Amino acid sequence: MIWIVATSVKGQTDTLPSGVYNPDRVKPRSSTGVQAKPKVQGSTTDLAGFSYHTSTLPPGKINHPPRALPNREELIVVKEGQLQITINDSSKVLGPGSIALIVAGDKQSFQNVSDKPVTYYVLGFTSKAPVNIPRGVAGGGSLMKDWTELPVKKTSKGESRPVFDRPSSMFPRFEVHATMLNAGEESHAPHTHRAEEVMLLMQGSVTMNIASVSSKAVAGDAILVRPDVPHNLKNTGNEPCWYYAIKWFHASN
Repeated sequence: MIWIVATSVKGQTDTLPSGVYNPDRVKPRSSTGVQAKPKVQGSTTDLAGFSYHTSTLPPGKINHPPRALPNREELIVVKEGQLQITINDSSKVLGPGSIALIVAGDKQSFQNVSDKPVTYYVLGFTSKAPVNIPRGVAGGGSLMKDWTELPVKKTSKGESRPVFDRPSSMFPRFEVHATMLNAGEESHAPHTHRAEEVMLLMQGSVTMNIASVSSKAVAGDAILVRPDVPHNLKNTGNEPCWYYAIKWFHASN
């Protein structure tokens, strides 16, 4: 298993190979009551910057006052608890498994409005291509979707839940869906595609096959697959597993 953990360093240019990543193996740092773990951070074929970390908010706390990120998109995925996300003038409370896309230029702030801690994953994306805020707005802009709102498609192996498939401020096409696999099932036969992909494992344990390397992955791991690398995964646990599959497409895809 490949674990690359890096603190946030200005100008960092580490390249992230295909593999299994998790920042949860290091001691958390705390600032104003917010526990933020060091980031998995680096660059890929199409990303000038990719980052992944988890944060925990105690009851009543906010992460920061509303602020906009002009050169980064973020996906927020709730691990446990109830998280109120505010994007510009819209607020929504999201439960476990829920997801939000925050496009570049939109103001954002998070608050724990419950009486228990809330933990969430943060995945950040900065494309090597220039940011295109008007494209993100035309594509539908930021969104917040509770897990219970996602449509369910039954499959022979489990379930699939589409989240979105559209242009964003960073990518001509950005696609996310959730996949649930029953015990013993494979996602698909080993295959390749030009689009880069991250799979965020939310529940269960799997064996991830990337090229000729097999690695174990568990809930909380992010699995990065670079362009044209053969890959598939298998649920090697005794219970269903589920994960978010996240793909971003280059203009030439």
